Amino acid sequence: MAVLLLAIVVIEGMLLLSWWRPYWVWGVPMFRRRIAAPYPALKAFPFHRLEREVAAEKWPDMVFRPLDKRSHAFRESFGLHFGWRYPPLMRGQIEVDLRRRQIQVIGRGSWLLIVAVVTAIPALKVAPGGVLVAAVVLVASYLVQRHRFLAVVEAIRRVLDQPAAA
Repeated sequence: MAVLLLAIVVIEGMLLLSWWRPYWVWGVPMFRRRIAAPYPALKAFPFHRLEREVAAEKWPDMVFRPLDKRSHAFRESFGLHFGWRYPPLMRGQIEVDLRRRQIQVIGRGSWLLIVAVVTAIPALKVAPGGVLVAAVVLVASYLVQRHRFLAVVEAIRRVLDQPAAA
């Protein structure tokens, strides 16, 4: 089991670093926000401004990369950071939907989270206290990451409100 977990961590880490498009657009959505916007603002949405707009606070910086013309991926930086850390449970995607006139921010669950949930079920019989501690850590991590994803949503709203300040 430990080898499987280690393999998943390594594979998912490589996929996060490679910014491979199929990895970012497929998965179980754990976070979703829709932001309505006029067509002209969507057509020329300045993705390049988001990295500056998202406040780092005490957490690692958010890093954004294009997947295609209307979609960007984002995640926490793996760089050197002297501050708080948390196990990231989601990877983010920003989609501009011209037809529906909206921007969607989607957080998809990591594979490690799915494996942790599946292994926690049989572990409940053996070590219920350990499963409870792991569940508390995962919930706390989700709440922190949800806060970070909401900061991305607010940054998008600020960018939409100030289109001329490029």
